[in-house]
Amino acid sequence: MGDLHDLRMGDIVIREMDGDDGVERHVGEVVLIRARIRHLDVDYRWAEWWNVSTGLLANFPPEAAAGYRLRRASADEIESLGLR
Repeated sequence: MGDLHDLRMGDIVIREMDGDDGVERHVGEVVLIRARIRHLDVDYRWAEWWNVSTGLLANFPPEAAAGYRLRRASADEIESLGLR
């Protein structure tokens, strides 16, 4: 299947599906990348979908998601939280 972890906005992808007449292919462009974020700092299961390209909660209009944003934790933050 190839490594999909490195997909970026604008990348061209090919969708393949086995059919009765052989393999059906469709060409597409990546327009949105979402991530399922599991929260580690709570004592219950809690995960959310985030739009990686905008850093906002997925499935919410930007005005409804105001105040929430996603960013990568720095090495110092990871260290101070005891996650390494």
